[in-house]
Amino acid sequence: MPARKTKGRAAGETGTKLRAAQRAASESVAAAAVDEAAAGAADVTRGEDEAAAAATFSALSDAAARRGNRDAAEGAATLSMADNVAAGGELAAAISTDAFRRGMELAGIAGQVQVAAELLQGVRQPTLAAFLGRTSHQLRVLAMDALSRATEGAIVAHGAEHLADELAALGVTEMGEGRSEYAASEALGAASAEMAAAAVRSAAAGAVELAAAKAMGGMAQALAKDGADRAAGAHGADRAPRGKAAATTSRTPKPAKRAAKPASRKPPKPKK
Repeated sequence: MPARKTKGRAAGETGTKLRAAQRAASESVAAAAVDEAAAGAADVTRGEDEAAAAATFSALSDAAARRGNRDAAEGAATLSMADNVAAGGELAAAISTDAFRRGMELAGIAGQVQVAAELLQGVRQPTLAAFLGRTSHQLRVLAMDALSRATEGAIVAHGAEHLADELAALGVTEMGEGRSEYAASEALGAASAEMAAAAVRSAAAGAVELAAAKAMGGMAQALAKDGADRAAGAHGADRAPRGKAAATTSRTPKPAKRAAKPASRKPPKPKK
């Protein structure tokens, strides 16, 4: 009996330790499942945020590309206008040069005619001298008109040259802004692609972590159920020896009754 009690107690303690270990393992796995589920939810949320950021970067990239196209078109138009203005300035300069040359020629002829008129006036040819005087005056007027137009043409040519330079500088600036917008568009496009890839990675990691959390939850439930089944079995095993001990205790008085019967027998008769 003491040996059986010792063995039963040792088995009970072993079962208790095993159930405690299983309970601790179940709780640890359940806690790990909760942490894994939280990490998976965080990764999924991060993936959604990264996908939204990728869409925003893509929209910004498209807007920058449109601005780049507009600036490049405006720059090209401004440069073309600068070329046209420069060509007009060159034409005005050429016309001014021709007008100046013509005016100087007319002024020279007017002077020569005036000298001839004065000579004829000296030789007493008043009619011809008067005619030549009027002709000289008309030539002088034409010369002054030509020189005036030459001066105006020179001013126009100078202004056109200055305007062409300003337009060319503005066109170059707009073209530079267009290139900057194109570079910004490419950078934003690359950032959008990177964020989209990061969103896919985060979503995949979140899905894996959520699946792992689900598997861990199932494992924790299985461990808890196994521990409960073992506890129920241990209670049944504890009850069975008690029944046997009671049966053994009820059977122990029988040998005492058998031993008491010989005492009631009569003593043997003495032999004759």
